Amino acid sequence: MAAAIRLAVLVAAVACAAGAACASTDDGAIVVPSVTAADQSPDSDENGDPIQPSEATVEVGDTTYRFAATCYAPGAGDLLVLGVAEDPESDRLVEMYLQAFIADPYIGLRLGDGRLIEAALDAPLDLYIQDDVIRASAVRFVSSLDLRTGDGEDAGFGALEVYCSGYSDDLPGSGV
Repeated sequence: MAAAIRLAVLVAAVACAAGAACASTDDGAIVVPSVTAADQSPDSDENGDPIQPSEATVEVGDTTYRFAATCYAPGAGDLLVLGVAEDPESDRLVEMYLQAFIADPYIGLRLGDGRLIEAALDAPLDLYIQDDVIRASAVRFVSSLDLRTGDGEDAGFGALEVYCSGYSDDLPGSGV
């Protein structure tokens, strides 16, 4: 995607992990800083070689999203993946945020209509990481997730697969 495309980071966890301010509104929605695509795309790896874009596929019910993604390795075995795709049904942009952290894995998609689809809180999100590939199957996705109760509207079961072709050590927007 062109560097001119601006992406909103899907969840406040990115900003919180980077030490930025997080704020809740009265309705419980999270206000998240915006990050440009240029912030997401490291130019080269530790050897100075160009990093090829990583790829991700996420299935939610009958819909399959194919993302151009960037993988981050902030440390301690944690991985973060941000991606952008076109919605096959509306041709609008879809954003993906995957937190492959040891303690708290998370997957969220922000659809072009603003709807957020996330893994259900009451079902396990088991991520398998091997040879730069992150996989999960039998993921129960919900929309309109209420963080207080864990309730949400069923969006369907699905799976995800991410191929990380390279990693950035810095979190997006951290400027480090």
